[in-house]
Parts: sequence; C-alpha cells; structure tokens
Amino acid sequence: MMTRSTLFALALALAACYAHDANAAVSIPELRAEIASNSVDRSVRCRYYTAWYRDLCTEAEREAILERNVAAHRKWIEIAGKNDTARLRAELGKVLAIGGRWEEAEKELSAAIEGNISGRNLAAARWALAECLWRRGATDGAKKIVAEIAAMDFDDPIPFVWRKAKFMHRAWTDPDGDIDAFQLPHSVDGKPFPTPQKAAYGETKVSLAKVEIDFRTNETGGSSFAKATEDKREDPIIRLLKRKLARFGSKFEKGGTKINIEISPDAPVDKPQGYSLEVKRKKKEGRSGYGVVSIKARDRLGATYGVVSLLQCVERRDGKDGRDGKDEGRPRVRECAIRDWPLCLKRGVGAYWDGDHLEYSLFAKMRFVSMRLGGREYWDILFSPMERERCRLTVSRYQDFGLYCNWSERWLVVDPMLPLSSPRVRAMHLDWMRYAASIGANICFVMDDDRFPLPPADVEAAGTAANLDAKYLTGLYREVKSEYPRFWIVFCPPFYWGPDGAVNYPEPRVAYLKSIAENLDPEIAVTWTGPRVKTCSITPKKFKWFADLVGRRPISLSHNGDCVGRHRYNSFGVDVPNFKNVHCPELFDLVTTFSINSSRYCEACRVYPAMDWSWNPEAHDAETATRRMMDMLEGPGVFDVLSEAMSALSHFDKYIGGYRKEEKLLADDLSDLERRIEIAETAWTNALKLSHNGGVFFRSFNDRGIKLAKKIAEEKRKSLSGNSVKALEGKDNGKK
Repeated sequence: MMTRSTLFALALALAACYAHDANAAVSIPELRAEIASNSVDRSVRCRYYTAWYRDLCTEAEREAILERNVAAHRKWIEIAGKNDTARLRAELGKVLAIGGRWEEAEKELSAAIEGNISGRNLAAARWALAECLWRRGATDGAKKIVAEIAAMDFDDPIPFVWRKAKFMHRAWTDPDGDIDAFQLPHSVDGKPFPTPQKAAYGETKVSLAKVEIDFRTNETGGSSFAKATEDKREDPIIRLLKRKLARFGSKFEKGGTKINIEISPDAPVDKPQGYSLEVKRKKKEGRSGYGVVSIKARDRLGATYGVVSLLQCVERRDGKDGRDGKDEGRPRVRECAIRDWPLCLKRGVGAYWDGDHLEYSLFAKMRFVSMRLGGREYWDILFSPMERERCRLTVSRYQDFGLYCNWSERWLVVDPMLPLSSPRVRAMHLDWMRYAASIGANICFVMDDDRFPLPPADVEAAGTAANLDAKYLTGLYREVKSEYPRFWIVFCPPFYWGPDGAVNYPEPRVAYLKSIAENLDPEIAVTWTGPRVKTCSITPKKFKWFADLVGRRPISLSHNGDCVGRHRYNSFGVDVPNFKNVHCPELFDLVTTFSINSSRYCEACRVYPAMDWSWNPEAHDAETATRRMMDMLEGPGVFDVLSEAMSALSHFDKYIGGYRKEEKLLADDLSDLERRIEIAETAWTNALKLSHNGGVFFRSFNDRGIKLAKKIAEEKRKSLSGNSVKALEGKDNGKK
C-alpha cells in the first residue's frame, strides 16, 4: 500500500500533467473554473466524492483533484484583493480539512477567522476549525468554538451549521434543554393526546403546587437505560417530569401530591407500550387539594407515555405557566382513571434532522423517528469525529425515553447513484452501518427515486438491479448484525409503491420485487407507500399484491400525503387530514408500522392526527385531533382563527398547476382576490398574537399560502393595467 507521501508525490505529478492547472490559470474567472472542476467540499456532489465513489478513480487521481483545488485557491489568494483574503483562506482551510491535511487546515482557518469574514462564512469557518481541534483531541477548544457559533445571530434562512452548534452546545451545558424547547404542552383541556383507549374523568381537582416523586423500576431484558444512574443523575423520565412541572410552577417538597411511577411486570395494562394513570384526591379534611398520582407500566416506553399523558392533563388557570403567586392558580390535574396503549405498535415520522425534534416526538407519543442526520454532507458523517458525536448525542436522547432512531441517508446511496459492486462503496456503507449500530441507531437504506440508470460497473457485474440490490443489502446486514444483535434495516426499494401508478424504470417492477422475496434477509423491513407514491387509499387487495411479491408484510408504510392532496400537497397548518375515512378499516392488521413523511414542523397538522389515528383508530376524529394538535403546539384559539380563513386562502389553490392560468386569472375579480388576502392576513396576524411558538407549526399559512396569493393578485393587477398576463410557474413547493 502506498504511503501518504508517495500518494502526494503522485498527485503533484498528475496535477502537473493537466493543461488547465492552477499555474496556467492567470485570472480569477479561470481559477474559479479550476476550483469548480476540481470541487472539494462536504457534499456528495463534489468532484472529490464522485470521482472516488462513483467513477472509481485511482488514489493518485483523487489526490490530484485535491491538489489542483488547493493550488488554485493558493493562486487566487496570491492575486486577490485584501478584502477577499480571509474568505478565500477559510475556503482553503475547509478543503484541506476534507483532504485530511489537518495542520494546514487549522492554520488557514485560524487566519481566516482573525480576518474580516462574518455571518455564514464565519460560522462555517469556525465549525471547520472546531472539527480540526476535535480531531486532534482538543475537545475543550472545539466546544468553545461551537459555543461561539451558537451565540451568533442569523436571519432566515437559519444556516444548518448554527442549528448543529446550538444543539451540541445545549447538549453539553443543559442536557435536558431539548425536552422543553417548545415548552409543550400549551393546551389546557386536561386530557391526553393521542386519544386514550379507556379514560374516565372526574370534576375534583388535585393540586400540583407541591409534589413529591417516587420512581421505581424493575426493568428486565438487559435494558440499556440502567446507564441513567451511571453519572449520578436522575432517570430521564423523572427529569422530563420535573422540568415541565417546575416551569408550570410546582415545588418539589413533602406534604403535597405524591406522584408514584413504577415500571414493573405486574403493571395493570399488559399490552406493549401500555400504561395506567390514576389521579385521586386525598380523602381528608382541609382545603389543601393534594392527592396521589399513580403511573404504572410494564416497559420504559409505557412509563414515558404515562408521564407525557400526565403533563398533557395538567391545567394552568392562566393558560401559560401558572406562576401567579397563588396556590389556586398553580398547576392542577383533575381526578381520572386511564388505561391506555397503542393499537399500532410502530408509529413515527420520517423527517430531516432538527435538534428540537425530541420534544415534538414525545408529545405525539411516537415510537420512532427516521432522520437524515447529515443531509448531503457526506464528509461529516463518514470522517468527522465531531459530527459523529452529534449523531451519537441525537440517538442517545431518543433512547433515554425508549424511542428509537432510524438513520436515513439517501445521499450515501443514490443521487449520485453509487456502484454497489465496488468494494470501496461497500466498505463505506459498512463503516456507516457499523457506526450507526454502535450508537444504537438503525439504518434506512433508501433507493427510492434515483436508482436508475445503473452505474456501468453494476451493469457489468450483475446485469440488473434485481440481481444485485437485495443480495448486497443482505450481506451488509448480516455482517453488522453479527456484531450488533439489535441492529436492523428498513429498505426502501426503487419500486416502493404499487400496483397503481406508472412505472418508468428500465427494469420490470415485478421481477425486482420478486428478487426481494428471494434474496433479502427476512428480518429486513421493506417500505411501501401504498398503491401510489402519494397514496389516497389502501385496500387489502392492493396490500396483498405487494406483500406476496416481496415475501413479507411491508411493515414500513410511509405516507407522502395527507389523503386529501389540497394545496398541491402543501399544508397550511390547520388542514384536517382524512386518513380514517379513506383507508380500509383493517389497515393496522395488515401493516405493523405506520410512518408519515414530513420535512417541516408546519406539517404537524398531518403528523399529529396520524399519530392519533394509528394509536386509537376507533376513537379518532380528524378535526378534533387537528384542533388539539394546534392547541398543544401553539396554544388554544389558533386553530379557530386560521380555520375561519381557510376557505378564503384555499380559493387560490386552482392556480397551482392544472389548466391555463391566464383563463383562471381573467375569470377572477381583483377586488375579490384582495378581499380574500385581507381575510387571510388578518387571521395570520391574530394567530401570531395567540401563538406560543411564533407560528412555527403553522408558518406555511403565510409562507406557502398568503405569499402565493399576493403573487396571483399582482398578476391580475398587471393584466388590468394592460400588461400581458405572465404565466405563474406553479412550482411544486414542498412536494417530495
């Protein structure tokens, strides 16, 4: 094997052989072109990545790409003006870090940070420098820099690097900050969400002004949560309860309400993830109003859900935090007896990484979250120890409460499509999976929309994807599983829907799906979105078509729509979904997993009702669930204010695609359009006044509703002034 110095020498020689090298480039446009053709950045689209994993270049050729990029940057710095030097050195530093030249990288980045860069450029340079320090073991220095990034101010759009820094700094300084990021719940109806299986409520109230907590656990099966006591801290479940109650105004001292939490095989509810919650007032004279709260469960997840339900039942008379200095204004909970468990045991969401997602998941009582922890930034996931620490911190927080994470990184598989027949690609995938398994994450191996055409190497090695994919994944799975027995994989094949919908791939769908039955390890789950990519109805017949072909029940049903399809599959924050009425009633007997795809918090109007439906389908009422979702996430009153304006805003849906926009525009009256916009804007303003989270969970009402409506009205105004009507693009905002 060649040494690093030998490779470097070869790279220099190869770089010199190219006609358009950095020395030949004499102008900034030429240097820009040189850097672009030899791109080295964090993304999977850069030349440094694609040449190695997709095009299968030699090591020396790859080093030459790096060297040409470095040389072009150094030449540019040499001829650039003083104002550009710091920015260019920051870019060079990031390139050197990706290439593993850490000492050089640290020097360039330090100089750049001391220069005149600011904003996003400064944040990115600081992050890269922190990675350099972390790499050589100077973690204290790295943490200091991460704290500096977290303290920076940015306008929308917020850079991803700031969100990562904020999460990590909070994890190091306030480990439970993520369980109160949105300060949920904001509802005051005093009932759990999702709708419990069995619940009886009384009128008598029990005060939580003073509480005493007793937690007992008899977990079996080698629970990984015994680690909660290793650092001498309280169990995460108790920390969740205390964090919330303290903000509500409770004091933790004897003489008040006793909260007993017990994890035991003798708990009353004998169903997985089940819990019992009982609240009783003490039968004695006096007006203290204190009582006893009892939460019992047979597993950790049930205990977590029981605590969340208790928090959802807490009433605060002022509708906020109850801190008014009077005992009767502090938190209280009504007498109740609840026996609860989910019908669908595996419920969750597919989402992009966000450091505040844990609390959002807990208060919907999800079982899992499938996350893209890194996005297109392949280098972070594969090679950066600091980024891997971020992934570990993320996964461990879900584990603390009994939830699990599926790590979905489609950019490491497709887009660009990598040749699975290549040993170096397999080694990369194996390294990724081993690391995921080591931190307790599972893998979503996604090959959905970009599997074809096959790379030439795969065509030569296997002929078709049907001859390759299932065998490839089975080999990886079994190798990792032998080291980490709890590891498992969810596989999304390129044919992840059917039998409806067009098939435009160069291979037959049936043959590919049959290869899954024949060659994919039976423990690997297979994703199915239903008859179509954006399914509106699932029937037993269409389920059987897919299940028979893949040789297993497709346990990961991933919804891409809300079963309504309004606003071109966008959500305006309070749209009421229609899951229960369009799917067959036996759906949860067919599939054991239900997940819904979501890319932003304002799609909570699909996610939370979906969790309510999959928890207790019989009791699910879509409008009630949507209203309670908004009450809990943003506060009472928001749903009503926005719902009253929905018809005015939905009028503009017809302009998003479809028939000729000019004809529609001519048929509309400008004053009517302006009236509808005014109604929507008034609702938006009033909803923000009621909101506890700044409209995070209904922002699309404005961003994807009102803004489009204004553009349409402007086009109408132009047409009346004699200008020709410009056809609106009707871009598919939010479509997956």
